[in-house]
Amino acid sequence: MEIRGSIDIGSNSILLLVGEFSKGVFKPLLNESTVTALGRDLDKNGAFHPESMDISLETLKKYSKLARDVGLDPNQIIATATEASRVASNAKEFFQQVELETKIKVQTITSEAEAFYSTKGITFNSEFDEEEIFIMDIGGASTEVIQYQTKDEIIKHDFSLPMGAVRLTNWTDEGVENQKIEKILTDFSESLSKMHTRKLYCVAGTMTSVGNMYLGHKEFKEKEIHGQKISVSSIVQMSSKFQSYSEEDFLNEFPFLGKRAKTINGGLRVALEVFASLGVEEVEISTYGLRYGTLEAGGIKNEYLA
Repeated sequence: MEIRGSIDIGSNSILLLVGEFSKGVFKPLLNESTVTALGRDLDKNGAFHPESMDISLETLKKYSKLARDVGLDPNQIIATATEASRVASNAKEFFQQVELETKIKVQTITSEAEAFYSTKGITFNSEFDEEEIFIMDIGGASTEVIQYQTKDEIIKHDFSLPMGAVRLTNWTDEGVENQKIEKILTDFSESLSKMHTRKLYCVAGTMTSVGNMYLGHKEFKEKEIHGQKISVSSIVQMSSKFQSYSEEDFLNEFPFLGKRAKTINGGLRVALEVFASLGVEEVEISTYGLRYGTLEAGGIKNEYLA
C-alpha cells in the first residue's frame, strides 16, 4: 500500500486529493476544495492579489497538516500550478514562501501538461465506449479543450483558451467581456473548427457546480454528479435564469457555491461560448480532473514544467 497526494492550484480554487494505492486500487482519504481566487484582478495587476495570496497560503497550511495527519509527508505531495501562475510576476516568490511555511513544493506546469494530466484524470478508473472523446476543463484563467483517442491513449489535439471563470468575471466588471471573447474566438477559430463534437466531457469546478445546481442540491454531492449527463439546451436555460442573479441570490439558493458564487456566471458564459463553437449538444460531468491525473502518474515529467 502506498499513500499519494496531489494539489491543484488554480486561478480560482485549490484542490487536495490524498489516497491509498494498493494493487492498482485507489482508496481516497482526503478530497478538499477551497476557493481562494488566486487569479483575482490578474490581467489588471499582472500579479497575485495580496489578499488572495494570504488565503491561499492559509489553505495550503491546512492541507499540509491534513496530509501529515493521514501519514503523508507534505514534501511528497505533487503540487501543480496552472495558468495564473504562469502569468503572475510574483508567482515564484509566493511559491518559495509556500514551500518554506508548508513544506509543499509547487511546480508550475505548461498548458500542454494541463491537457495531459487532465486527460489522465478524466480517464482514471473509467471506461469509454467511444474511440474518441472530447474534454473541456474550465479553470479560473484558462480553458483547456482536448481531443483524446481512448483505445490508443493518445491526445490527438489540444489547445488552451486564455479565458476562464475568474478572467471572464473580471472582464464583465470592466465592461470588456464581449470584445475579449470575440478576439479569443477569432484567434482560435482554426483550432476550434477541428474539434466539433456532439458530446463533451467536462471537468473542474464550474461544470461540476453546474451539475450540482442542475440537480437542485444545496450541498455538493460528488457521487451524484460524477457521470451526470445534461443537454446543452438545459444549460442554456439555466444560464438565462441566472443572468440576473446576484452573488447573494446564488448563495441563498446554492450555499455550496461559497466564494464560487461570484464567478459562476462567468464560468457559464465561457462554457456556452465553447459549446456554441464546437456544436456541442450534450455534456457529461466528471468530478475527476488534473489532481487525479498527477496522482496516478506519481509525478510531473520535466518537459511539462513551465
